Amino acid sequence: MTNFIYNLIFFEKLGEKGGEKHNMTQEVRVERIPWAFIVIFLVLLGLLGEIWNVTQATGTWQRPAAYFSSLGVTVACYTALTALPFLTFFICGALGRLGPLKGKVNPTTMTYLYVMTCCASFFLGRPTADTQCAAWASFIGSRYLNPELSEKFVPWFMAPPLPIADQIRLGGVGVPWSELVPTIIFWSTFTIIFGTFMVCIATLFRRSWIDIEKVPFPHAVSAHELMKRVDPTKPRQAFNITSPFVIGMIIGIAYSIPSMMIELYPWFPDIYGFRTNICGYAATWNTPTGALGGIIGLTKWNIHPLAVAIAYIAPLNILFNVWFWWLVDVIILPQIAYVMGYYTALTDRSGCGRWDCGAESLAFGPPFKWQATVIGGIFGLALFLFVIERRYIAETMKIALGSVSEDKRSEIERNEALSYRNLYAVIVVLFIMMVAILMTTGMGIGTAVSTPISMFILWFAQMRMLGLSGAYVRGTDKGYALQKMLFYPTAPDPPTGDFIMTANFNTWFTDAPDMGNQIGGNYLTAWQSYRIASLTGVSNKSIFKIMIVSIIILAPTTMIGFLYSAYTWGASRLPGTWGMWGCAGWYQRCAVPERWNAMPGTDPWVPNFLAGFLMAGVLSVMHARFMWFPFEPVGFIIGTSWTSAQAGFWLPCLVAWILKILTIRIGGSKLYEHQGLALAAGFIAGYMVCIIPGTIISKIRFFYPF
Repeated sequence: MTNFIYNLIFFEKLGEKGGEKHNMTQEVRVERIPWAFIVIFLVLLGLLGEIWNVTQATGTWQRPAAYFSSLGVTVACYTALTALPFLTFFICGALGRLGPLKGKVNPTTMTYLYVMTCCASFFLGRPTADTQCAAWASFIGSRYLNPELSEKFVPWFMAPPLPIADQIRLGGVGVPWSELVPTIIFWSTFTIIFGTFMVCIATLFRRSWIDIEKVPFPHAVSAHELMKRVDPTKPRQAFNITSPFVIGMIIGIAYSIPSMMIELYPWFPDIYGFRTNICGYAATWNTPTGALGGIIGLTKWNIHPLAVAIAYIAPLNILFNVWFWWLVDVIILPQIAYVMGYYTALTDRSGCGRWDCGAESLAFGPPFKWQATVIGGIFGLALFLFVIERRYIAETMKIALGSVSEDKRSEIERNEALSYRNLYAVIVVLFIMMVAILMTTGMGIGTAVSTPISMFILWFAQMRMLGLSGAYVRGTDKGYALQKMLFYPTAPDPPTGDFIMTANFNTWFTDAPDMGNQIGGNYLTAWQSYRIASLTGVSNKSIFKIMIVSIIILAPTTMIGFLYSAYTWGASRLPGTWGMWGCAGWYQRCAVPERWNAMPGTDPWVPNFLAGFLMAGVLSVMHARFMWFPFEPVGFIIGTSWTSAQAGFWLPCLVAWILKILTIRIGGSKLYEHQGLALAAGFIAGYMVCIIPGTIISKIRFFYPF
């Protein structure tokens, strides 16, 4: 089976008939990939990058300024914007003008580096150990946090035995590599299978989203703006100090330096309000005694300008819909419900507790149960995307089945990474492998089949959100809906192995691109890499191969890097290890009855789910059929979800909407394309460049506290 996939991906032998090569009417240039460099680079990046990223002096809990050292996800975690690609562009852009590397760094090599570092960013995650400890490492923690359940339900190959696992808590010991080999092999295989599946799904829809619809993917656009200006093959004038990009970059640097000082030195004045009533993603929360405490739905508002810069790149109608639906669904409707007798307990809570704490919260409590509504909207968006894409899907299937002429097939597949025949074959084989590997963990056939389907539906819709708005719905309770409807409406007592594994995989593995073994992260990497390739002209075949190799290498090397760090310094010293230190992320954060039974809403929650499903469907159809219709589903989902209510993204969208309206009315699309976009991308680049000294300082601070 491994050889089967290898041949399909790298050689496509199975697509040839009778040993004859396909007659391509137009040849597509395929670059010579520097595999030796790529392999060495990825190995070092996975090992050293993981060690570097988890050895932080503090975590990010209620500390937005602590993101000054992150190589992976930035403070705007709900946007999945990552730092490493930008940092790499700065470094290789400079080195490409010097000595032996002069003339060897060009847009093609920078595109390769983007693919690898974007993929690595999600393996690294936030500047903590959250990414590992909310996924595979929590199974190690289960050995000593829930020893009886773990011994009964966690197979030997998913985590080492208790005596070996227990050493990771305090560290200070040699890494027991021989006992950890089965765990590394299992979880690496798991990540590679699921990651390759998601890359293949993105590859299947690439032509529709990237070539035909031209979905923007704002993060890729902002990265490309930096790439153009640091490209060493261009004259230095391309980085003109008076240009809007450089001005934006200067503003970003000027903002970031005080932020870094706020985190490093307690005596530095808190000019940004980063030390009071704030979450790690820079969202300030409402207080019961504050002037706005009486507004039930006003939970948080985000104060970080990085979010505004990201939002500014998104389309105007998306920005409008985000803040409009937040105003209607989170502010106006709950206030009316409050007058009618609902949400009365929320007046004594801060903004954090109002959204998702308990059965009477805005997210889970009646009458709206917004989390169930939002998840229904995500499922609805996915379904209606399939409806809209039905002709494209039918066309690719006809090509795969050989129902079109050779000339037409050759023309359509000319820019594809794989032929559609081979692509569908790989997807089917990988799906079977996903089901099989889930069943080895103790899951039954039903839950093992439905879990990958649920992951696919949720991430398919989430990529549409990220591609249009630059944000997504972060949260650990999106995957429960399908499993509760089909298998476990309530948590069984006593718990079963199938239930615990189903709860775990549908909690963390649908949460965020940087969580859950990077299932969503590898999917997003594929989309953003194809978007960058469309701007630089790099072959999609090369992009596909580098993505697959990146996953194959980063899966085990980042695990090894984390295990070395945890056994050397102790999981208790590394920030973000809550999933394996004090809280059993494997069980307590997903499978306990009080959590499972309340998600995604208190019973009955299915009507709210169906309402969100239908709302997304109606908005999808109306927006697709009528150009004048102002409402669409992406803004509805983001505006009503955790992203706006808890991360406070509604405010950056409102500010960006106003700024973009002014830009276009003053100078039209030309002013936006040549000045506004460059200014926003420059601010993002300025924020990123400050991470270079910041991450160095963080290492000094970890080993020599000050």
